[in-house]
Amino acid sequence: MPAAIALFAFNRPKQLKTVLDALSTNHCADASEITIFCDGPRNEAERTNTDAVRVVAKAAQGFAKLQVVERERNMGCAGSIIDGLQQMFAVHERVIVIEDDILCSPETLAFLNDGLAKYENHKTVWNISAWSPPTVIFPVHSDYPYDVYAVPRFNCWGWGSWRDRFALIDWNVSDYAMFSQCQALQRAFNGGGVDLTSMLNEQMCGELDTWDIRMDYARFKYGCVGVNPVRSYTTNIGIGSGTHTTNFTTRFDNDITLAKSPDQVRWLDHIFVDAEMLRDFVRIYEDSNPARRSLRNALQKCHLLPLAQKIKRVLGC
Repeated sequence: MPAAIALFAFNRPKQLKTVLDALSTNHCADASEITIFCDGPRNEAERTNTDAVRVVAKAAQGFAKLQVVERERNMGCAGSIIDGLQQMFAVHERVIVIEDDILCSPETLAFLNDGLAKYENHKTVWNISAWSPPTVIFPVHSDYPYDVYAVPRFNCWGWGSWRDRFALIDWNVSDYAMFSQCQALQRAFNGGGVDLTSMLNEQMCGELDTWDIRMDYARFKYGCVGVNPVRSYTTNIGIGSGTHTTNFTTRFDNDITLAKSPDQVRWLDHIFVDAEMLRDFVRIYEDSNPARRSLRNALQKCHLLPLAQKIKRVLGC
């Protein structure tokens, strides 16, 4: 049976419908159970949109089973997702996670389910991601012989994992005081990108309210890696939705038609981190990267703080 799907939504009904329509066309959708978590409004002005999101969620079709969880209050992105993941992994061994701005190709669920099946007993694999940086900023060398690669970083734009990995997460990051005093640990954590330690620091100081950097820190603590596709099965349709950001975010768009059919994917038979792939991957997160600089500057100029925070989560801007 395919992994259960958790979809997290807030206040964008049109975007949620687009995401659900694409997800329902996936080859595994009609055999998959989906739970849609709808966060509550932060204020009365948002209630119209959050109510509309619930209408869209309840009308979802194309899945084996639909459940909609309606939050009575606003839990925030981190609170809603952490609580939802805890509910899902309490009853499911494998869970696929999609947020309401992640557009999936028709092969996404099949790819994630295949990866979850293949690497379930490879305990150094923390998660399977359906996302990878687009070719314009992450060109893969022509002689790389696989269609997936392993990196010491968790990517959250469409992913799946297992109950036993999820159980390892300490959401309070109880050893942060020790980590914050150890330069060697900080350098090691930054092996997946120079922004990781700074994001964890911001989270622990209250400057960020996110869940995925804490999940990534747990991955690091247990010496695990994420497995990503060479060509992405998903793209984020929320980044470019701001009126003033489109020209600056097109370089981050993925052409999801380039992804391999899952039955043709050349998986890693043993888990290793390719040095050249990792070098090119972490370069995306360096402050010297012009794509990151232009996007960050555009966000700051337009004062798009919620959007900037989302970009920071994934691209470390």
